[in-house]
Amino acid sequence: MYKTLSNKVIYNDFKEKVLLTDDEIKVLDMLLKRYTLVKIGIELDMSDRNVSRVVKRIRDKYEDYKKIEIAKCKIFMS
Repeated sequence: MYKTLSNKVIYNDFKEKVLLTDDEIKVLDMLLKRYTLVKIGIELDMSDRNVSRVVKRIRDKYEDYKKIEIAKCKIFMS
């Protein structure tokens, strides 16, 4: 329960703080439901390559989000 709650909090915080496109939100939701890239492409009428690009953008944005959150924690703990 705790892990699920924390994942949901992180997910909501990420979506709230990071500017995601509609496609990125849809792909992220499908990835979290364990859809394959092929299935996402079929559902959203995108090529597999385009889905991969969207996933890469989401990962890049998440890495930036994570760095900022870690930096904030370090500032508040100092």
